[in-house]
This record gives sequence, C-alpha cells and structure tokens, in this order.
Amino acid sequence: MRKLLSIVSFLIASSAAMAQGAHDFKLNEVFVLGCPKQCTAVDDSGYVSPAIAESCPKPEFYVDEYAQPASWIEIENTSYSTHDIRNCFLTINPAVLDKNMSAPEREKLMSVIPAGDPRTSIGAKQRITFFADGHTNRGTLHLNFTLPVGEPFTIYLFDGNAVDLLDSVRVEALPVGSSYARLDEGKWQVCEADDMTPNAPNVTYNNDKIKEFKEKDPHGIAMTLMCMGVVFSCLILLFVFFHIFGWAMNRAAKLARVRAIRAIHEQAARVVEMAKQGTTETKGVEMENYAAAIGLALHEYFGGTHDLESGILTINQTPTTWADKSHELRVTPQHHQAN
Repeated sequence: MRKLLSIVSFLIASSAAMAQGAHDFKLNEVFVLGCPKQCTAVDDSGYVSPAIAESCPKPEFYVDEYAQPASWIEIENTSYSTHDIRNCFLTINPAVLDKNMSAPEREKLMSVIPAGDPRTSIGAKQRITFFADGHTNRGTLHLNFTLPVGEPFTIYLFDGNAVDLLDSVRVEALPVGSSYARLDEGKWQVCEADDMTPNAPNVTYNNDKIKEFKEKDPHGIAMTLMCMGVVFSCLILLFVFFHIFGWAMNRAAKLARVRAIRAIHEQAARVVEMAKQGTTETKGVEMENYAAAIGLALHEYFGGTHDLESGILTINQTPTTWADKSHELRVTPQHHQAN
C-alpha cells in the first residue's frame, strides 16, 4: 500500500512539474512568407523553384534545413530552466476551441511536435523556430499546415494532452516581408525584414528617431564619434572636478593653518595684555604681583626650603668580631714528627 501511494504521489508531482514547464512556452514571433501568389507555387518535389524564389522580397532571410524559404513560428521558453516542447501541438484551425471535442479528435486537427529530437529541448530564455510549410516529411521542425498570405489568422499552442491551451496570438494581415513579434511587456508589434529576429530575442523599434538615425548613419560613423565625444567629455569633466577639488582641499588646509596660527597669536597677545594690566574686564594680574610670586619661588628653591648640610656622615663605626679578617683564613696545620 505504501509503495502504491509513493508511485501515485510521484506521478502527480511529475505531471505537475511537466505542466508547469509547458506553460512557460510562449509564442514569440510569426513570419508569413508574404510573396506574390506565384511564389507559393511549388514543383512536383515540393520545393520552390529558384527562379520564383528570386522574385520574392528577401525570402532568404531565414530558410529551413534545405535552404528553402517558408513561413515560420517561433516559440520561446520564458522560464529559467530547460524544458522539452515535444508532444505539444500547433495549429491555426479555430475548430480546436470547441470544448465538446475530445482530445483524439482535436489531435487530428493539429500538428504534433515529435519526440526524440534534441532540438526540442529548449534552454532557459531560449527559442525554437518551426516552419509552417505543410511538409512534415522534412523533419521535426516542419508543421503540417501553412500560414495564409494576406489574411488574418490565429495560432494556437496546445499542451501534450491536447486539452490545455498554452498560448495563442491573433495575427492580422502582415505587410510583405514583415513579421509579428512579442515584446517584453507582452505586447505585439509588426517588424520589418531588417528587424526580424528568428531564434533570437526580439528588439523593440517603436522609436522613429532610431530608425531615422540608422538610415542617416548606416555605417555607424556618427555613432562612433558621439560615443568617443561622450567618453572624452566625461574624462575632461572628471579632470576639472578633481583639479578644483584638490585646490579646494589645499585651500582649506592652508586656511586651517592660518586660523591656528592666528589663534596662537591672539592667545599670546591676551597673555601679554593680562601681564601688563590688571583690569576687571580682562581679569588679569598686575606686574608687581607676578614679580613677587617669581621672587618667592626663587627664594624657596635656593635656600628657603632646604637645610644647610656639612656633608659629614654622623654614623660611628663600632668594631665587631664579625669583621675580623682572621675568620676568613684557614688554620695552619701542625706537623708532628714521629719518634
């Protein structure tokens, strides 16, 4: 029973983790091969002929593994961990929104992303691009439907259970050679051919001044001069600031020394003034009192506080046997002669 509960708990936790990862997938950018009608014509092998492809406006901007131009749908993993988009579904058929439709019936109306391809494992904040060319035999990245040209449509991204709708976007009729991209704020905008970013982060180009600057300075010379000017201007401002700051600090130190010297002079002047006059205002002492105090101190030092000594020691020496030198000598041994 415990093993069964453990297995059920593990399956529930795994399904919850997989569902959380699937909801991190977001439609990021859509490109419709907006070529003239003859560009959609293909030969018997299913490839666009080079002569027709050359008449399309910049179809070589992003091509599939076979160097063939096609409409494409980009999906981004918005989380900070790696997730696999295998077994998810893509479609533009609005019939899949019918809630009464069963999952197997809905799967038949959608294009499944096959498993077993390492490219479907999307890293953190990374993207994958699928080609909507209707040729699933060309590989994992090819869908079984195409995107209509000059008509509005909606793209739906479903989870692997064919029930949960992960994301959707309404795409209006796009200008020829442009894409529809999602910005960081969740808003979508139309990007020109030069601004499309397949398999890369989308860039916001809402500022007309940026476009104008790019047109007037295609080689970046003015931008380089502006950047160098800003850098050198900052360096000059820093030099002037530190120069003025150093001068101010030296000036403050000199003023501090001047104030200290001036305070010493003022204190000495007050002492002299106090010695010269004993007014009530300065609370000083008269010069005669200073002289009397100095004289009294000299008198006490030179004779008033000390007795006259003769320098003769008054200790009398008393002789004792303890100081007898004979005690320090050994007794001379007596030699006796034998009879």
